[in-house]
Formats: sequence, structure tokens, C-alpha cells
Amino acid sequence: MRRGVSPGFTLIEIMLVVGLVGIIAAAALAPLVFTIRSLEEAQRRWGSSHNTAAAVDRIYSDIRRVIPNPSFSTFKIIHKSGFSTEADDRLVMWSAAPKYEGKNVGVVVYKIVTKGVLNNAKPGLYRWVLANVPSKSTVSGDISGRSASEPESPMDVNTDELDPKVAKLMLADAVGVKFYVWQGNKWAQEYDGKLPNLLKTEIITKEGTYSHTERFPNAAEK
Repeated sequence: MRRGVSPGFTLIEIMLVVGLVGIIAAAALAPLVFTIRSLEEAQRRWGSSHNTAAAVDRIYSDIRRVIPNPSFSTFKIIHKSGFSTEADDRLVMWSAAPKYEGKNVGVVVYKIVTKGVLNNAKPGLYRWVLANVPSKSTVSGDISGRSASEPESPMDVNTDELDPKVAKLMLADAVGVKFYVWQGNKWAQEYDGKLPNLLKTEIITKEGTYSHTERFPNAAEK
């Protein structure tokens, strides 16, 4: 007597089952993939925000160490807008911050550097420490032998000629920076004088704009 033979599965049936399993697996994994990508994006944005906050903290740390000088102004904002940046303000200050880096008291400068034909530096917000800037105001006696183009004070720095190679990159994501001083009843982007009572900083990155405002209660003494 012959036993019955099981017909089994055809190739088409197997392919249909495999395809169905694949569809179910894809549907089940889609939320997980979306969650992972969302976490990666959040982590990237948090990292960018954290780096920006750290750069701002460093700026204001240098500002808190601004020291008075009877011969020249100790705090300056140079407002500029270029074709390659949304905002190209420059911050120049006479600060004791370099002393904490093993240098002399000197000028600290912040500005945006953009990549150009003659500049291969990485774009971003840079910090310069100019601890030995010559000036006429620091020389007593005859200055007739000094160059007429020499700055009147250490604060008269030509920020357009600063070399990024001797500076520190503070924030690679920065594409622009704005500084505002509160004067009277409005914000001003041009300033040259003592440490102001109130300063607002805006750093523009690819992720957005980070803003920080701080008051300096001892500004009148500086």
C-alpha cells in the first residue's frame, strides 16, 4: 500500500512568506530607526549648543578681567558686515586674562574668520591674545623717531590683518557674531570706551542664533 506524499511548499509560496516577513519586520523596525536618528540629531544639536555656550563663557570670562587704563579706552566693539558673513563684529578689550595663560596683560580680540582665496584657516570664531602690542601712549619722551602708522594705543589693532594661525579657534560652527552695548535707551553696535554696564552677544551658527546678555556691576571702575 502506497503512503500519501505531502505536496510541500512551492517556490512562489516561500517567496510570498519571505516577502511578508520582510514587510512586517520593516514596519516593526521603522519606529526604532526613526528614534535612533532623532537621538543622533538631538545629540548633535546639544553638542553644538554646548560648544557655543562654552565659547560665550570664555568671552565673558575675558571681559570680567578687563582692567582700567588712564591712557586709552579698554573696551571696543567694531561693527562690520561682510559679504561672506551675516555679522562680522569684532570685540577688542584690554584684559588681564592673558596673565592666567602665562603671558602679560594685553589685548584680547574676538572675530569671525571665513575661508578665502588667501586664507586656508578653518572658518569660525577665533580668539587672539596680543600681549606685546606697541603704542605711542606707552612711550615717554621723544617719539619723533616712531612710525606715523604706529597705533596710538594697544587697542588700535587692525583686526582685518590678524593672522588666524596665531589665534585659537573657539567655535568652528560660528558663521557670524554680533556684540551690543546698552547706551542710554538703546543697543549700540559701535563702542569705544570703558567696560560697559551691559553687553549682549549673539553668535550665529548653522543651527541657529545663540544669545547671551550679562551685566557688569563694577563697570564704572574699569
